[in-house]
Amino acid sequence: MRKNRTAHHLHWAGVAMNRRNYAARGKCVLRILLCTMLALPMLSCTTTRRPTLLTLPASSASGSPQIHTEAEGRRIVAVGRLELPEYMVTRRVRYRDDASTLAEWPNTYWAERIEISTAREFHAALRAALPAWQLCEERCSNQTLSLSLRLRVDRLDYVRSERRLHATVDIALWSAGTAPRLLRNTVHQYDIAGDTDTAQAQARAMSELLRDVAADTAQSISLTDLGGPT
Repeated sequence: MRKNRTAHHLHWAGVAMNRRNYAARGKCVLRILLCTMLALPMLSCTTTRRPTLLTLPASSASGSPQIHTEAEGRRIVAVGRLELPEYMVTRRVRYRDDASTLAEWPNTYWAERIEISTAREFHAALRAALPAWQLCEERCSNQTLSLSLRLRVDRLDYVRSERRLHATVDIALWSAGTAPRLLRNTVHQYDIAGDTDTAQAQARAMSELLRDVAADTAQSISLTDLGGPT
């Protein structure tokens, strides 16, 4: 009888011990899960960098456009859309890695569409270079135009290994009216040095390019004979 009682007590003692072991293991698992949940946000904070939003440095001539009227005697040139290479029209900031490869600056994006910012800076620089002319950027059909400008960027490569921006720009001036004629067409090559190995240096080089293109465009306009092709 005593043996049965002893065995009975030993059985329930073992059950109680197993329960305590399971409870202890459960608490340990909960502690591990809790520590993991607390560590994850800290880990993400240390490994995830906020993206860099890049803008083109404003030209010294940027600002509110001056409003002129035809009564002031200023001729009007219609400025068409600035055409960029398709491979550059993207939010990511791209550079030329080699002759056949484009790469992207890590975690770096244009703050606004690149075709919008380049057009704005070019127009500002051209406006400053042509004080005797009025620029019409949109809704030009109700104005008396003297010229129409079409500008196409065929190449726009920032070669990171060289820290240089290489560009090819086609400047075409057309007569106004219902049957436009090509009056002057010139192609310009540009080679602009960057100052550091950064995306910001690329943006500064692009702003310098737009100022140079505006100066060459203004010269082409001043040399154009409005009476016929050259």
